[in-house]
Amino acid sequence: MADARDLCRQEAAGGAPDECRPKGLERFGYRPADAAFLAAAALLGGFFVRRQYRAFTGAKPGGAEHRFMRVTAKNGHVTVSRGRPQLCRLRGASLFRALRCENPTRGNGRLRRSVKQRLLALDYWIAQDRRADFLLGPAAKAAHFAELGIPEESFPAAARTRKGAVQRFPDRFPVRVPGPLRQSVQFAYAHAGSTAAGMTRHLKRHAGLAAALWARGIPCEWAVLADSEEQFPRLRNAWRAWTRRLKRDWSEMEYFSLRLLVQRRQWSDLTREAIERYGQLATRHRGAAPEKRYRAWVREGMPPRTEGGDFSRGCCWREVLMDFDYSAADRAER
Repeated sequence: MADARDLCRQEAAGGAPDECRPKGLERFGYRPADAAFLAAAALLGGFFVRRQYRAFTGAKPGGAEHRFMRVTAKNGHVTVSRGRPQLCRLRGASLFRALRCENPTRGNGRLRRSVKQRLLALDYWIAQDRRADFLLGPAAKAAHFAELGIPEESFPAAARTRKGAVQRFPDRFPVRVPGPLRQSVQFAYAHAGSTAAGMTRHLKRHAGLAAALWARGIPCEWAVLADSEEQFPRLRNAWRAWTRRLKRDWSEMEYFSLRLLVQRRQWSDLTREAIERYGQLATRHRGAAPEKRYRAWVREGMPPRTEGGDFSRGCCWREVLMDFDYSAADRAER
């Protein structure tokens, strides 16, 4: 039960994620563990199934679970789908006002794929031993990385369709920060599509942040969540394509820099090793497309190399099979 109160303990210490206040729900009749669960569900996407409540609180089917659902119904804080298993969706201005966070189920939150991703992410976070090491909400993530001196421009972002404003950390997946036994930042990605396009988009959004972390000596790990082994091969291919592109881009940038020195005959800035390296890179990057990019690069000036260099060397991959029933996501409204 102690782990079920992580969010409440963080609040007492003044560090609740996203300024989310589970204690603000107790006036509605929720127990501390119930309030902490609702806060986590809100920060991770706004959907849950009842077995997740039991796993979080340690409750058995019956008494505590039924009481929790009765209180949510009385307060109008959850809508429940028909059929089994039931999909529970957070709602109600009073709920999000008390938690001091926005309603994450607006907009594309009703799409089935998005709902499944949110259930996967919530399951993954619940299963972790040290939940307090995770950042759940966008504001908590932004504050943490800003403390490391990383500029906001490096944060993953997406444009909101409603107002066109930029939304930082739009995926709503948990981020694990370094602790006593681990030195890397762990990003999570939950997959629920028929292609790897979502994975590719997620990695592209996080490239700037991963580079900035690697420049500060902090490696990154991706925990890739899926509910079927059949999904991992396509995700693995997307990961390999991303890392190959990073290496190619960094290698091409190195080639451009050396080529410019050679063309300007700045021999004092070139060692024998650099000249040998230039020969190797010239063979690798020959062709019309690299030539076009080189001329554009020279014409537009000499920007610095990508922050962190070949930071793909600091990124690793871990596949996590989530062996649960996610058919409730099929009942999400479109």
